[in-house]
Amino acid sequence: MKGCLFCRSLMLTFLLVSSLALASPRIIIENVTLIDAAHPVRENMTVVLQGGVIESIEESSTKIIDIKMDDKVIDAKGKFLIPGLWDAHVHLTFIPELDYKTAYALFLTNGITSIRDTGAVLTKLQPAIDYANENPEKTPRLFYSGPLIDGSLRVYKGQEPGFPELSIGVNEATDLAAVVNDLVKQGVTFLKTYEMLSAKTFLNLLEIAKQKNLRVTSHIPLSIGLIEAIDAGLDGMQHIRNLDLACAKNAEEILAQRKLLLNNSDSLPGSALRTRIHQSQRYIAIQNVDEARCTRIIKYLAANDVFQTPTLTINTVGSKRFFADSKWRETYQFLPKKVQESWQADSISLAQQPVLENNKIFEDWSLKIVGLFNEHGVKIIAGTDSPIGFLTPGYSLHKELELLVEAGLTPLQALRSATITPAEFFNLDNKMGTIDPGKYADLVILNSSPLEKIKNTQDIHIVISKGKIQQK
Repeated sequence: MKGCLFCRSLMLTFLLVSSLALASPRIIIENVTLIDAAHPVRENMTVVLQGGVIESIEESSTKIIDIKMDDKVIDAKGKFLIPGLWDAHVHLTFIPELDYKTAYALFLTNGITSIRDTGAVLTKLQPAIDYANENPEKTPRLFYSGPLIDGSLRVYKGQEPGFPELSIGVNEATDLAAVVNDLVKQGVTFLKTYEMLSAKTFLNLLEIAKQKNLRVTSHIPLSIGLIEAIDAGLDGMQHIRNLDLACAKNAEEILAQRKLLLNNSDSLPGSALRTRIHQSQRYIAIQNVDEARCTRIIKYLAANDVFQTPTLTINTVGSKRFFADSKWRETYQFLPKKVQESWQADSISLAQQPVLENNKIFEDWSLKIVGLFNEHGVKIIAGTDSPIGFLTPGYSLHKELELLVEAGLTPLQALRSATITPAEFFNLDNKMGTIDPGKYADLVILNSSPLEKIKNTQDIHIVISKGKIQQK
């Protein structure tokens, strides 16, 4: 009997929610050109949104829609509709003075309706999670990994300048299954592993994640070769980090050198040891690339569906120096006053320093590799590392799209990296990433075509998130 009552109650609840959705005001976008990375361009279309999803799409010339009193009708003649964008590499807690409410508002203003936080201690991220759950109409969709899972000698432990607490440390004695279970209970939807993990711990984490159907994206640990990580089931990489080392002619030799350096005979903090290893190996490796080996590795990444988030904005920050551009610094006006003032002063000061040769080498390498990723079918995800490197939330994603095009992607391929591909990472491409009936109503109306010029993603007319029009 109880079961019957429960079934009846569940059915009534479903009918109530369904009727409320049907009764909710619709948004009707008329005469618009639809652009996404899965369909040909569709001109002069009418798109109806209701209950947070796309209800229907018709040609405007043949539409028969009964306009109701409370419907919101948008005449978008001459405008362009794209799916809501992602910034798939952000850190909401990296700068405590840059609060999550400000960040959320800047993301939405810039058409970014989904974000992926790739490293934060959950006790510090929890207020941002709670706010997102309680105020969905004011926030992008939030996906988060929780803390960076690093080795005992972790990098981001909050004890050295520039390295806030973002991580937890684990080793071969840690109950890794318990750690992962606890993170899942706290709502993480993927894991982020970091550079100071031992090879054995890293491989164990990949196995546990696979059992729990969790994606793992990573800074490849310095203790392991890239091919071994791919073979173990790695799902994603950040910043192209350590591909440079894997592509070197003497990759095996420098891996052996790294393992010796990781013994840390000088008792350095994790942040300093990691810096020492990269400084001693990265630029030598880049100048000693085995092109054929590198191409084989890139093809292997593609064959194994290892998603890449290159974060060209942060990889080129030392050479391209967006912060030196007064136009870029205008974006600081939307930040909290303390952050605004410190970013202005630091930007102007740093802009007066000479560009280091290594910064330019890393820029050239990064752009070249992303071009090769694209050429060989590697899945590329747009992300920026905001707010590190004076990368203003929201605005930095558009800069990333420009850099992806500079690296060789077409504007449509760059759009794919910020719409379809991040949704694929979470197996949500049946709900997000394209403009189709039944998909989430996360959309951006542009005044200009992004296919003509990728900068036109910045020419925003209206942002719609979760079926709600966002106010500027």
